[in-house]
Amino acid sequence: MMGSRLKNLRGKKTQEEIARKLGISRARYSHYENNRVEPDSELLGKIADIFGVSTDYLLGRTHDPYTQKPVRENDDCENLTKEEKDYLKLQLEIFRKIKEKDKNES
Repeated sequence: MMGSRLKNLRGKKTQEEIARKLGISRARYSHYENNRVEPDSELLGKIADIFGVSTDYLLGRTHDPYTQKPVRENDDCENLTKEEKDYLKLQLEIFRKIKEKDKNES
């Protein structure tokens, strides 16, 4: 099942293009599409990220390819300056205080 889903997701892109993004050989990627072997969990996650689908979809556990992906902790904050991070921390503190106040008034 995974192989056919990988082929469909790849669309008009070549196996070489996908393999390059994954940092593996085209032959190795071809084995996944032809159901000869399955990727390890780390590579499965990379494949899901490249195609924007869930690992459950690739594994055949769901028919919905676009289930919500978990948010990775530092994705949006990696390139922030210290000043920007400090500002966001302050905003978060304010938000938490407002939430707590609203909770106590209820």
